[in-house]
Amino acid sequence: MQYDRDFVYDLEVRVIDLESKVERLEDAIRKAMSGVKHADFDLPDDVMDRIRKGEHPVRVIRLHRLMTQKQLSEICGIRSNHISAIERGMDFGLKSARRLASALRVPVDLIQGTEVKG
Repeated sequence: MQYDRDFVYDLEVRVIDLESKVERLEDAIRKAMSGVKHADFDLPDDVMDRIRKGEHPVRVIRLHRLMTQKQLSEICGIRSNHISAIERGMDFGLKSARRLASALRVPVDLIQGTEVKG
């Protein structure tokens, strides 16, 4: 069977280009899935231990960042009474979790309590 070398070369170049694009997209997806808009997710062990022991992540991280509920409210756009209720255990949606995670500079999974295991 005869083949055109230029055609094969063009196909190989396209495959390499597509592989590069897939890699960039996978990196973008990983970054988006983390919910982190800032690169300073650097919580000390004692903060993570408090979260593991059952304290609400929003409260623990907010206090670690030296923020009041009002300050957090102004940054994330969620009313302070709602933040107070969340810290006391009220359920909240993904939209609120994303806003809180962004304001507190942590992954959404941490705010939702799914990242911290034993």
